[in-house]
Amino acid sequence: MKTNQVELLIALAKEIKAEKKIKTKVEATLQSAKILTKHGNFTGKYTNLSRVVTSVK
Repeated sequence: MKTNQVELLIALAKEIKAEKKIKTKVEATLQSAKILTKHGNFTGKYTNLSRVVTSVK
């Protein structure tokens, strides 16, 4: 993945984390896109995104 894309993903993750009131809506969207499971885990193709999400402080 290009560095610029990683930076954009990190910025998006920070923005999502800051907007806690819409967290359930974001989770529902990611679940409907088959990126997250019902338990909140990333699906097979998207496991690398967990590194971006967990690196956001």
